[in-house]
Amino acid sequence: MDLHLQPDWQRALGQRVEIWKAGKLCRAGTVEAVMPDNSILWLSAEGNAAREMIHEVDGYQVFAHFKAGPDSS
Repeated sequence: MDLHLQPDWQRALGQRVEIWKAGKLCRAGTVEAVMPDNSILWLSAEGNAAREMIHEVDGYQVFAHFKAGPDSS
């Protein structure tokens, strides 16, 4: 699987993602909900990590995992 920057957070809904800020991994999880304007997303609770709200204005970036298909370069 490859990791790709996902600037349109709506497209990450239901996907397994990594949240990065200032070049550092902050959290990995599944996107549970996204505001229509991409300003906020929620990662679902997993293991010891509680449900978490991520604000785009705070400088977070979302990286999504995609399986490379036969036609991808």
